[in-house]
Amino acid sequence: MKYDVLVIAGTTESRQVIEDLLKEKKQILASVATELGAEMLSDYPVDIHVGRLDRAGFAMLFSEHEISEIIDASHPFAKIVTQTVREAAEEAGIPYKRYERKMLTYDYDRIISVADAPAAVEKLNGMEGNILLTTGVNTAALYAQGVRDAGDRVYIRVLDNEASREGCRKAGYPDDHVIAEMPPFSVEDNIRQIRRTGAKVLVSKDSGKAGGVDVKVEACRQTGIDMILISRPES
Repeated sequence: MKYDVLVIAGTTESRQVIEDLLKEKKQILASVATELGAEMLSDYPVDIHVGRLDRAGFAMLFSEHEISEIIDASHPFAKIVTQTVREAAEEAGIPYKRYERKMLTYDYDRIISVADAPAAVEKLNGMEGNILLTTGVNTAALYAQGVRDAGDRVYIRVLDNEASREGCRKAGYPDDHVIAEMPPFSVEDNIRQIRRTGAKVLVSKDSGKAGGVDVKVEACRQTGIDMILISRPES
């Protein structure tokens, strides 16, 4: 099959990219890691490849289809995905473009910026009180193992699906320390969860407006708690 564009999808931005391409009458193949990502695109007239791909997997995908261009609209923190796709595209000689999520600036003097999750763990170990993680299940084990008194102090918010709940169980989180809900979250939702957990600090990745960071900041402001913000990696 011949496609004008392969979109590395699964984000809010990828839907906007696809909508713009469809206006240009482009034939699109979207690549998503999960069935949830595929459901996000179910209303669009595009073909979808579901499943996580390594470099060899992308090479096979490229060999099965004629692809003219790749637009990488994956999550800004999906650094490995971006590196893998870029390298596979270069090897195959396919033009590659990274779609960048817009950066926001936040006016709150209790934001503590850190480079990555291990740096967040180090910072948390110098702080007192309960912690609300909004960084997803992928780094759940890192915080469970690294944060002092994590079993008592750490609460984690993840997507409301079995894979996320199972990931938290494997990492050692008590069930009553897991908040399994689906976004988007309002300021009020975040305030409710901060108060429910008794959190003195909220941890977030700087994933922009699409990641709800602006409303998390406002919730922290209104409840007067600290926020640890993990900087976006360079693409």
